[in-house]
This record gives sequence, C-alpha cells and structure tokens, in this order.
Amino acid sequence: MKKFLALVAALVMTLSCTVAMADDIIYVATNPEYPPFESVADDGETIIGYEVDLLNAIAEKAGIEYKFESMQFASVVSSVQANPDTIGLSGISITPARQLEVNFSSPYINAGVAVIVKADSTIATIEDLAGKVIGVQLGTTSDFEAEKLVGIENVAQYNTFLEAVLDLQGNKIDAVFVDRPVGVEILANLNDPSLTMLDIEIVADYYGIAVNKNNTELLEKINAAIAELQKEGFFDELDMKYFNATGISVAAE
Repeated sequence: MKKFLALVAALVMTLSCTVAMADDIIYVATNPEYPPFESVADDGETIIGYEVDLLNAIAEKAGIEYKFESMQFASVVSSVQANPDTIGLSGISITPARQLEVNFSSPYINAGVAVIVKADSTIATIEDLAGKVIGVQLGTTSDFEAEKLVGIENVAQYNTFLEAVLDLQGNKIDAVFVDRPVGVEILANLNDPSLTMLDIEIVADYYGIAVNKNNTELLEKINAAIAELQKEGFFDELDMKYFNATGISVAAE
C-alpha cells in the first residue's frame, strides 16, 4: 500500500511539474507572411525576421520560453485578448481601438504607411488618391487609413500585402497602402521597374508587442527587456541587419 501511495504521489508531482512547465511557455500569435518582420524560412518551418530576432533577445532577458502560433493577421489581437498566456508579435500597429482590447509594449519602430503605385501612374499626392481603388492587407493600419481616405467601397482587402501588390502589378487596382519597410522588401524581391513607392507618408505607424490585459507582469518584463536592449545598442544592430541603416527603430533613438 505504501508503495502504491508513493507511486501516486510521484505521479502527482510529475503531472504538477508538467503543468508548471507548460504554464511557463508563452504562445506567440503571428502571421509569418510579413517580411522582413517575420516570414517562413526556406525549410518551410522556421520563422525568421526582425521581430523574431527581437523576441529571442527579449526572451533571453526576461527568462521566458515561447512557441509560435501561426494564423491570419486579423486573428492575432483577438487571440491575445482571449488568452493571458499569449502575446501578439506580427507588425501590430498601436492604435486606440486595439489599446481597448490589449496592452502594448513600448513601441520599437515607426513603420509609416506608404503608397506603392505603377511608375506611369498619375498619382503623385494624397489628393490624387481620391476615387482610386486602394489595395490593403485586411485588418491593418493601412486598411483603416484607406477606408478613411477613399471610403470602404474603394478599398480592396487582401490577406497579405504581397497579394495586393501583385494585383497592382496586374493593373487590377490603382495603388497599395503598405507599411514602408514591408513595401521596400516586396519591391526589392519583385524587382519590377513598373512599380514605385511614392515619397509620401499617409500616417505614422508605431509597432508594439500585444499583451493580454490580465498579464501585466509579462508586460513589465517585456518593457524592461526592451529598455535594456536599447541601452546596449541592439536596435541599431537590427536596423543594420534588416534595413542597412541605423536609427529606423524607435527604440534606437
């Protein structure tokens, strides 16, 4: 009987440890179709990019373990809102509406909404966009700004910015609103001289890590790590690696 009770006690302890270990894992909701911030590597599994490097550095500072959960971008914030052990890291713009649903870390970059058009387009200013069909990624700041500027009836929504740019390439829409670093990456990969990015910014666009409102302890850890990384010059290293320049990341200023 004693042996049986000891076995049961050992089993309970094992299960308790397993649960504790599971509780220490933070799940990271992301849409890995957003280079250079996050994308899937050539092996078809590994997620890489600016924000992955940032997450790895934060995790080391904060002493946390994480696991990615891939999903459509439009589901990222709601996933964080529903799960205290989930954070969102997917080029998420800090907006008043989202701040009602989740908390955000300190901002780390101003992506700025830019405009891609055909090189022979007559669009040169914000005013020229009136009545034009604008492609956006669904649920992004680009989407919201386009709807405010030209009305929802003139907004073409896509699952990714790349899909929008490809339709622009095929003359199915007139312009694309896109976060500037992502647009630069897309144009570099397509290497199509018929596409160009206008030298205008629709709106500033600050990214932050989304954290459930009931997990303020995790938010404090993330912000403390970001502050440390800033002091160490980590963000300048990220800027050089992904944008070949320094001072792009807000946290590097």
